[in-house]
Amino acid sequence: MALIPYVDESKAADKTREILNRGRVKMNIARMIANSDAAFYPFSMLGNSLLTRAKLDAKLREIAILRTAKVSRSNYEWTQHVPIAKAVGVSDEQVAAMENPDGAKCFNEVEKLVIKFTDEVARNVKGSPQTVEQLKKHMGTAEIVELIMSIGFWGMVARLLETTEVDLEDFAGKVNLLQTEFQRR
Repeated sequence: MALIPYVDESKAADKTREILNRGRVKMNIARMIANSDAAFYPFSMLGNSLLTRAKLDAKLREIAILRTAKVSRSNYEWTQHVPIAKAVGVSDEQVAAMENPDGAKCFNEVEKLVIKFTDEVARNVKGSPQTVEQLKKHMGTAEIVELIMSIGFWGMVARLLETTEVDLEDFAGKVNLLQTEFQRR
């Protein structure tokens, strides 16, 4: 049971209720964040943009999110993103290697850089200039900025999830929420 209550939808702003009821499923993370009318809409827009409009390759984004979930020890984030990651090409072997990716042979050079950079940013806030220089050989400016924003965004989500102890839904880890939730927006 979550440490603080989920939003009372009868008391939420109209825009908050509209966003909560858009998708086929109502996620507990959304119900928790909806406690803040001020943050809920911008949060939803940013998350949706990073998931559906970014130039960053979806597989690299999901590798960064899964690694952020591991570094943050966020079971909810991990569980919800594994099906999304698999849908965009992250292999079962890569998912399994996220716990300890050092030396794993299942990642290519760019994927290894994304994992290294994710660890730097998630653990130390700042990615090293050396890793940024290596990323610049494979990505454009927009992609690097979106990678940093993705690590930060899902790091923030992990902090909220873990601090409030948001409950996993019954469907958690069984469906690609990106497909069910965001494809119509």
